[in-house]
Amino acid sequence: MRTLLLIPILLITFAFTQEQKKHPMQYEEVIEGLDFEDVKLLLKTALDGRNMNVLGVIDVATDKPRFSYFLVCNLSYAEKIFREMPQLGVMAPCRIYLYEREDGSVVIGFVNVKTLLRVFGDKLSKQSQELFLKADKDIKSAIQEVRGE
Repeated sequence: MRTLLLIPILLITFAFTQEQKKHPMQYEEVIEGLDFEDVKLLLKTALDGRNMNVLGVIDVATDKPRFSYFLVCNLSYAEKIFREMPQLGVMAPCRIYLYEREDGSVVIGFVNVKTLLRVFGDKLSKQSQELFLKADKDIKSAIQEVRGE
């Protein structure tokens, strides 16, 4: 249970680093050439197009540098996973963070799903593990769409 509670704290700590660092707990992409608000709008649209419901957007810092996070969930995935392990609800909905760097670029990141599966995979069926990986793919492809790829 302590592990479940520490994950969101670790993610927030890593999100505030100003340098892009590869860390096993997070997946990050840098978006250049777009305003922070444009990135937010494009990300919401891209997530909606992948049936990833944006349940809320929380603007933590509205002055530059700006910081926001999205609460995102595919409700059909969540329902199946929570039936097996309701404790994962402490990490749901998924949080996707965005922060603005001094150079104007925007970092988008979220928890590294493969790391989560290394921690919790033995408690989940193969079907639930595949749903985690599908959600990971959906979110990453939405971020790639924002990048123009």
